[in-house]
Amino acid sequence: MPTLRRAFRRIAFIIVAVLALSWLYLYLDSVRERRKAEHLIADLRSFPFATSGLPEVRQLTNQYGGTAVQSFPLPKFLPPGVPLRFPWHPDSEMPLPQVRTRPTCTPEDCTFLVRIAPRICIYDLHLNYRISEFLASALAYVGLRPWAVQAEFEIKDGKLWGSRSGAGQVRRRTVSSYRGMIWLGYEVIYASNASASHRPEYCVGVPHITGTISDDLWTYFAQTTASRASHAFDIDIGCFTALTHACSGFGELSPSAWADYQARVEPQARR
Repeated sequence: MPTLRRAFRRIAFIIVAVLALSWLYLYLDSVRERRKAEHLIADLRSFPFATSGLPEVRQLTNQYGGTAVQSFPLPKFLPPGVPLRFPWHPDSEMPLPQVRTRPTCTPEDCTFLVRIAPRICIYDLHLNYRISEFLASALAYVGLRPWAVQAEFEIKDGKLWGSRSGAGQVRRRTVSSYRGMIWLGYEVIYASNASASHRPEYCVGVPHITGTISDDLWTYFAQTTASRASHAFDIDIGCFTALTHACSGFGELSPSAWADYQARVEPQARR
């Protein structure tokens, strides 16, 4: 019996040690990625959206390990490749067509994507919804919550046509009859003058999205002054790695945008 108890104690110690080291590794990874994301947000705050083109966007993308992607690449048939021989007829052969399916990126049409997220971001895994929900809830109790910061740039004719950047975190909330993990997301949408001819130069609002349960706030701006981008990218993601609580809301995540939104809706609510 004493030998068996010692064995159980050793096994329990090993399990606890593995769990503790795993937690420490995931938390430190989240802190490291958060600091990287903070540098990206600082660069976006001072990024010259109105005058940037392919070189500036590509440099920023490469700096943060991003990639060049194409949203909907069209298949392109190339010249015939190696011949295909039929075993039942040795003398017959037919050249196989080659199809280029990889996205292409040109100065006239290219999309760049930067995404920063910790390893704890389990929603990128192909898991069952209930399994993902359980894992996210369990990890949230020990201070590990999935989050992500992303920036997407669209280049057309060598110039920055538009961009969508944002930050968000998964937190446990109750909305109506639903209680579970809900995405708190703030997004900044930039459009050049060419693509924003019928839109306001600056506005903050809540999008109407059906089919999903999430808390979203969007800021839209067309670059006129540098202060507008700095105001839109006033994003504080320090709460992403807080051990005791998730982000309380947009007042903590995007204070300037939330203040602008509150200033706009409060007079309407009083009417």
